[in-house]
Amino acid sequence: MLTFDLNATTPPLIDPQMTMQRTDEINTVQQMFSDAQTSAVMLIGTPGTGKSTLAALLFRRLQMARNNGMPAPKYLVWLTIGTYTTLPNIIAAILAGIGMPDEGLFLLKPEQQVSALLRALRRPSETALIVLDQFELLLHPETNQGVAGRGALPLFLDMLQTDLGFSRILLTSYHSPYDENKISNPRVRSYLVTRISLPEGVALLQQRGVHGTPEEISFVWQRCAGHAYTLVLCSALIHLSGISLNQLLNAPEYRPLWAGDVITNLIIAIHYFLNPTQNAVIHALSLFHEPVPQEGIFMTITGDTIESQQRQGQEHIITAFERELQTLTCVGVIQLVANKNNTPTFALHPLLRQYILEHFMQDISREGQNSKVPPWPGKHAKEPSPEQSEQQQNALIAGHVQVAAYYEHMIHRLCPPRKQRTSLQDIKAIITTLRHLCLGHRWQHACDLLFQEGLHESMVQWGAWNTLIGLYTAMLPPFGTLKPQDEGIVASHVGTLYGRIGEYQQSKVYFDQALALQRHHNDQHGEAVTLTNQGELLRIRGEHQQARRNFEHALQLMQVQPDLQLKSVAMHNLGLLSQQERDYTQAYNNYVDALKLAAQLRNQQYTGMILTNLGMLLYEQRQPKEALAVIFAALQMRLSLHDPTASLLERFLVAIEQKMGSEKYTRLCSEALDIQPEVLSRFVAPDMRQ
Repeated sequence: MLTFDLNATTPPLIDPQMTMQRTDEINTVQQMFSDAQTSAVMLIGTPGTGKSTLAALLFRRLQMARNNGMPAPKYLVWLTIGTYTTLPNIIAAILAGIGMPDEGLFLLKPEQQVSALLRALRRPSETALIVLDQFELLLHPETNQGVAGRGALPLFLDMLQTDLGFSRILLTSYHSPYDENKISNPRVRSYLVTRISLPEGVALLQQRGVHGTPEEISFVWQRCAGHAYTLVLCSALIHLSGISLNQLLNAPEYRPLWAGDVITNLIIAIHYFLNPTQNAVIHALSLFHEPVPQEGIFMTITGDTIESQQRQGQEHIITAFERELQTLTCVGVIQLVANKNNTPTFALHPLLRQYILEHFMQDISREGQNSKVPPWPGKHAKEPSPEQSEQQQNALIAGHVQVAAYYEHMIHRLCPPRKQRTSLQDIKAIITTLRHLCLGHRWQHACDLLFQEGLHESMVQWGAWNTLIGLYTAMLPPFGTLKPQDEGIVASHVGTLYGRIGEYQQSKVYFDQALALQRHHNDQHGEAVTLTNQGELLRIRGEHQQARRNFEHALQLMQVQPDLQLKSVAMHNLGLLSQQERDYTQAYNNYVDALKLAAQLRNQQYTGMILTNLGMLLYEQRQPKEALAVIFAALQMRLSLHDPTASLLERFLVAIEQKMGSEKYTRLCSEALDIQPEVLSRFVAPDMRQ
């Protein structure tokens, strides 16, 4: 399954000995799904109420039903949304999960992507249940990128309010994104998850090894307001501290625990009882945006790999780390997450992670305190001084640099060589490295690595425009700083990408920013790149005169500082303009000039694109044999490069066959292949036709 930037494709691990089964709630949600007027159900509630657990229990029930031949959806797809998940990522993963993968999906417009998903979900006899866990991360992203560049979310929300056939979607979120008063016949229904019942709370605590009288257990449930995660934290505190339940409930020094924000107080108390190794593990894990294997946590703490420490004879350090990681996982402070490779990965609950990040490296453990009880927040607690805030920020920056070092170390292990990369999954470690470098204020290093690894070209080819926008905007002001030349070219790329996803106002802002910077620093090459990028978008939008001015100005600038690749792009675009204006002779000449330049550079990807348009030109001029001779060469070249847009060319050929009839089309193809060497020899060297 295509799962880039998704935190999980399997539900949270459900241990029947440690998890309440919540049968009544599952039955209620299933009953809601049986309503023909319901397309989606949204489990809503405050963090920690157990929305994901409830969704997982329902998912597991349906899996068991399907495995036993009982009525259940044909496809069951679980997707846990991550910090950087984009809507195209979600749609691609759903389509792959229900047996309808679309390699060209990312190159479609947002409305076309949503339409493709809707058609797939409505297929008769192909029922599906899709779970989108932690949907609030898409509604309220925690990154500076914001919603812009993450896909046309309103289109997806509108789709949920339509008839999905027999398929259903289950979402978990803090709240519903809909104003139900403004929707006459809503198809998305909300189910509020608030608290677990007293018997469930008692059972949860007992299953987690909390011992006490029935009255004491009942008091804990009351003081935790039946909040599932609060009860888990309470049991973790008891195990880590060794304090009895009676003392926790009745000792005067622990009365502040139950006053005010109980969740925060429990986190403070747990933090107080952590030993130094446990403290380091929690802080390191808080820096990750995704579940991570133990190697990532270890390297973030030590700056070294487990293998290296073993070679140095530091087994005791590794043993202590693994022991404390297991302890924190067993008591529920750390969550164990299974990934598609069945490799154990670890994560913090969002509530705990948020607190750790907000108080990063503040030492409130017993070793750092004079008192014998946790430092409860007082009524007159002081705000951190500017110096303390700066120290905390610097600690976070240093932490992200350590995380980036881990991912950069993993690039050679996880990423294939550049020529073998075919999807975002092949460059995931590089992208994650770039994100943490930016969070670590190493923007120039991130920019250099991005260009060094050829990510721009690959991600543009794959249509990963939203993801690329996120990477670039994290490097630019006001979030980051780059060398002027790099800042100009990155702003130019962002302008192009925003234009491709249809956000033209944002596109213009970044193009203007790039041109102003490049002209200020007399960066004529950068200006030529920006003018060419902008010209391409202007051409696509039908603003032909301005587009032509851009390309001609760019070619003038290149006379001073030649760039064969850029010149080829400009000539190709001028050919497209001339073809659209029906000046076929000029278009042909432009294409041939562009081809010769691409051939000099041995750029097969761009050669394939130019050949495609040259073939279209010949077909438009009623030269079908020559046209197909060129188009077949272009298609072969693009397929060999795993170009996802090659499917569009295949559809064009299918349309020709349907128009002509199979017999005539077959004969034409044979004739085209016979003359192909002679036709291609006019403008492509033999070694570029392979």
